[in-house]
Amino acid sequence: MPLEFNEGYGLRNIMQEDYLLAENPFRVSEIYNLDNPGTYDPTMYGKQYDEFYEKFFLRPLMRGKNKQVIGAIWSSQSASDWRGFGKSMLMAEESKLICRDFGASFLVKKGVTEKDIAANPVLAGYCTFDQAKDVKTFSSAILDAVAFMLEQPHGEWTVHQELRNRIAAKGEAEEGYEGTVARRLVMEALHSYKSLNVQLNHKSLDRFIDLLCGDTTTELTAFIRNEIGPRVKANQGFNFVHVFNAYAILAGIVSVVYFVDQIETFSNWARNQDREIKILRESICQTSPTAEIASFVFQMHASALTGLENWWLAEHLPSLDFETQINQTRIINLKGLQTSAEAEKLALKYLGENRVEGMEVSSPLHPFTEAGVEYVRAFTKGNPRKFLETLGVILDHAVQAQESVIDLSLIESLLGEGYEDTGSETEEDDFDNVER
Repeated sequence: MPLEFNEGYGLRNIMQEDYLLAENPFRVSEIYNLDNPGTYDPTMYGKQYDEFYEKFFLRPLMRGKNKQVIGAIWSSQSASDWRGFGKSMLMAEESKLICRDFGASFLVKKGVTEKDIAANPVLAGYCTFDQAKDVKTFSSAILDAVAFMLEQPHGEWTVHQELRNRIAAKGEAEEGYEGTVARRLVMEALHSYKSLNVQLNHKSLDRFIDLLCGDTTTELTAFIRNEIGPRVKANQGFNFVHVFNAYAILAGIVSVVYFVDQIETFSNWARNQDREIKILRESICQTSPTAEIASFVFQMHASALTGLENWWLAEHLPSLDFETQINQTRIINLKGLQTSAEAEKLALKYLGENRVEGMEVSSPLHPFTEAGVEYVRAFTKGNPRKFLETLGVILDHAVQAQESVIDLSLIESLLGEGYEDTGSETEEDDFDNVER
């Protein structure tokens, strides 16, 4: 809790009394954290939010059997200025929303018929490379996405429990025998895939199947994260992913999208990158059931592409270069806050969640002004993270200096030269525009 002072002591609380904010809503260096995601507002992505769903979910579902997408979410700014455009947050937070109802909400918004919504349940999962956790290969990272999906809430259940319920119902399991029936169906399905070279009696894999067919999600996800060793994950992680994909198909899922973050960590730290990418290509393009049901979308920027491209193309994986026009159907290039309206909506989300209860403000942006917010947006060149951080630093400065008003002149004096008009209020959406 913030400090409270006895009468006659301490500084006047300008943050609450003048700015009508319980505390500074803008964190410094607010890097996305799954355990503490913070405020999320899709308006920061502008029209590219719809593009996200169009390219990675809607268009693939409109196809017949070939639903797989191998794509990327880019920020194409310079190698030193690609952070802060919300790639991680977009991938993770929207994956959570997809899992909540298997994509039904977004299909409703797109006008899909009720019958087709029921026939096209989808899943999405998020994972990241993490040097500290020894997650340095695609197989170990993507297995983390499986755990991510399984533990997401879905109605009264978790995704894991909902999938199990659907498989048990498919097998007409009697009460008390759901796990037994689910395991039988899973094993039958796995034996039916001729390209799936998996040792099903391997101790860890067998335990995974048992827990997958059980009903205790916490035990299952703890097993994935804490009991499957780093070496097994690195060498055999895709075997667990294949099993999960088979499990999802049994439950009626028609598409699973894996969002893979922090590719630069792989290119910097993984050993035998050429071997790892060969395994990736064989696993996602040549091995059933993954090749039939799973799409893979990678976080990408200039540094990541430089470290990855030679090995990637050597294995004949689809190019992820955003500058190549033919790639535009499966690549999004995040541009940040392109208009004043987008910047204001993002600032309002943070300010609104931290207002002192019961107090009315003269303007929703108070203590900022529209002109001040636009100045900060342009100064930070539309980078969402830098925009929010800068608003926070300005607030802290104003409190420390006991400034009762945060007007444009104060902001100009703090930021100095550097204003640049970076957006267009009339920009039209164009999914085929290479600049998008």
